[in-house]
Amino acid sequence: MLKTTNIKNILKKKRIIKFLFVYILFFINNSISFAQEQLVGLEVNPLIINNINKTSEKQNKDAIIVELPFFDDFSTSDLYPNTDLWTDSFAFINSSYPYQPPSIGVATFDAISNTGEFYEAANYGNSFIADYLSSQTINLDYPGDNTIYLSFYYQPQGFGDEPEEKDSLYLEFYAPDEATWNTIWQMKGSENSDFKQVIIHISDEKYLKYNFKFRFKNKVSLSTNSIPSKVGNVDHWHIDYVYLNRGRNSSDLVHHDVAFTEPMSSFLKDYEQMPWSHYLVNPANEISSNINIYYKNNDNVTRLIDSLYFVFTDEMATKDNDPLFAGSYNLSASELKHFYAPPNYVFSSSSTDSARFKIKSVLVTDGFDYKNNNEITFYQKFYNYYSYDDGTAEMGYGITGEGTENAKLASRFNIRKRDTLVAVDMYFNRTLFDNSQKYFYLTVWKDNGNGEPGEIIYQKEGYRPEYEDELNKFHTFHITDTTLIVEGDIYVGWTQTTTDMLNIGFDINRFHNENTFYNISGTWKESLFPGSLMIRPVLGHKLSTGIEKIKAITADVNIYPNPANEILFINIKNQNYFEKNTINIYSLNGKLMQQDIIENNTSINIRNLEKGIYIIKIINEKQQLIVTKKLIKL
Repeated sequence: MLKTTNIKNILKKKRIIKFLFVYILFFINNSISFAQEQLVGLEVNPLIINNINKTSEKQNKDAIIVELPFFDDFSTSDLYPNTDLWTDSFAFINSSYPYQPPSIGVATFDAISNTGEFYEAANYGNSFIADYLSSQTINLDYPGDNTIYLSFYYQPQGFGDEPEEKDSLYLEFYAPDEATWNTIWQMKGSENSDFKQVIIHISDEKYLKYNFKFRFKNKVSLSTNSIPSKVGNVDHWHIDYVYLNRGRNSSDLVHHDVAFTEPMSSFLKDYEQMPWSHYLVNPANEISSNINIYYKNNDNVTRLIDSLYFVFTDEMATKDNDPLFAGSYNLSASELKHFYAPPNYVFSSSSTDSARFKIKSVLVTDGFDYKNNNEITFYQKFYNYYSYDDGTAEMGYGITGEGTENAKLASRFNIRKRDTLVAVDMYFNRTLFDNSQKYFYLTVWKDNGNGEPGEIIYQKEGYRPEYEDELNKFHTFHITDTTLIVEGDIYVGWTQTTTDMLNIGFDINRFHNENTFYNISGTWKESLFPGSLMIRPVLGHKLSTGIEKIKAITADVNIYPNPANEILFINIKNQNYFEKNTINIYSLNGKLMQQDIIENNTSINIRNLEKGIYIIKIINEKQQLIVTKKLIKL
């Protein structure tokens, strides 16, 4: 039942796609006087913007002394470097930008600071030092030891922007007695390449101290382009497998490690996410034909994968399903494998409105194998919208140039059941001075019968790109003044009013450009760029509160603690409300984030909610509103 395939054909296809992507991007961005679709880098990092408070907490952590070995493959960090090993948080820890890393997770260096925005030194046409990744203090006080080496992998560009020759990556050592940083290694910028490993002997006595430190840093240069919406994040470098230890030599370049190399993607065939009630129309038809997992043997000998298995958890019901075992395999030295197999799993839940499943994939290997990169997790969400994107924008997309003041952009969605289109969620990238905030017509088309947008079924003026820096990256644009019933193929997007680039978020890790269409001169064309627009049609109930038609009654309800971290307790004191009730937790824009069936004196698990402010609504079996309260999630 379960299969693996020769990775060479798959990687060849990916390299071709990557080459075409970079070639098209280079060609288009160097022809800016013509009307066209364009991709640009991000000026801010939305994931980091959402976690500035977390950054402050990490920066304030007391310095520590690290004993050898020092090792980090960035597989366990989230956005920011591990503070047990690193003292700053400028590098971006992610799995989106690297191309075929040795293990999942890298530290990315670019032009954006730890606040998620350009550094103050950034300006058109100038170069400056941007990110740092600085180690904690490390004990290298081993007199006479000549076997201390530092090694690491590096890659320019990946799925980001190519660093030019002057856009260098540096490694520096700190000499404690001299209190100076010295450049030990430097690499000039170049086009995309495979990860390469560097090993450096630490033999100079001025570094072999109790309070040794090292750091990486990068130099970047911004484009001279004078159009703010086109000047984005640039000059990407990626670091992985940073390893410092005794007992090494210059040939010690083998990591005896089997590791996942990429995150999991959606288990759905056509979408990253879709509404739960729409999925239930034909569940078996919605599941992808194969699970896709990538893992690599970084060792120089054949290694046994004792087992690969998957665990599915219905988080609405906090219920684990039986694990799916994928057998055992021999993995040749340096081999990168693509595991694929029918999932033999159909999502089911007692939840009626929405659902969320945690899918954990685990590699069981030798006892000496590094375990942190042997497990990856994906959350399959069934909320009230369709999406092609994974929620992270690597680049920005737009239509600009002469003659684009009436240009049209549309993303196609096949709506599985007759439903009400109540809103459209969009993520727009911020630009310099918010220059892309130009008005557009929110537009919905039906299919013309030939797989292209046809008749306009909704259009409203007065919308412009809006930015959500806190709870939700997406901004909700509501459908107003009408009830819009949709089914089958629809096209959601906009009609421009200026030639400015609106800069919608673009996910380059999910290839759905066959569903992206643009129209500049009267003819619809399929997008040239492999990727997904961050546009999501929202269906179902009105989003403002979701309970306008529910009769409210009085009840004495205690919800605690508030603020809360993982567990929330609910105590309904009125004797008349001891029957089962439904607790709904909404984001501030009305999106249902969690739903549980509760009784009096019970608790629910909220650890999977992101930090922020939510609205709680409890409804009894008679569809009467018992209470509405605000919740702060820590």
